[in-house]
Amino acid sequence: MRHVSISLDQQLADFRQRRFLATPLAGMAVWSLLIVTGALLGPKAQVLAVFVGTGSIVYLAMLFAKLTGEKVKFESNKSRNFFDTLFLSAVGMSFLCYALAIPFFLENYRCLPFAVAVLTGLMWLPLSVLIQHWVGVFHAVVRTAFCTLAWIVFPEHSFVLQPIIVVVIYAISIGVLELRWKRMQSVKNSTLTYAAHMA
Repeated sequence: MRHVSISLDQQLADFRQRRFLATPLAGMAVWSLLIVTGALLGPKAQVLAVFVGTGSIVYLAMLFAKLTGEKVKFESNKSRNFFDTLFLSAVGMSFLCYALAIPFFLENYRCLPFAVAVLTGLMWLPLSVLIQHWVGVFHAVVRTAFCTLAWIVFPEHSFVLQPIIVVVIYAISIGVLELRWKRMQSVKNSTLTYAAHMA
């Protein structure tokens, strides 16, 4: 079968039609668990939970995608939408920022959840650009601002307070993304109904 090339405009249109719910749900689930580990466990276990938990979000998103009906394409695929690849590069960039978090963590272990919360939240900015919606800017900026303030004022509560902030921002962002998707579905259904009547 001959490979049919799809234009970048069509790929971008397809990318923007997605629900974008699986990864935020996975992130919220992991950070919710980090509230518990931060409140109940000792320092070594808290640190391990942050590293393992945040590192597993991508894999957990694949599981959530089956529940939300999404196609999360993290695996290598030559036919993958170009904008999937572009966004995955932003995800990869955020995880490379662990190189900044680790030295600070070695100096003061309490700064780990703050550093990871801010650095991994950066991937929301390019998402806003790609889908032409304010939710990514909101998520990244508000998450960064509140996490920074919490670190400055209450650094001793970092393993609990940072996850709480991230979970609250996730909850708001998920609600906004779902509302966006439902509106798109409504417009799509209206267009199909109109086309059917005109046929």
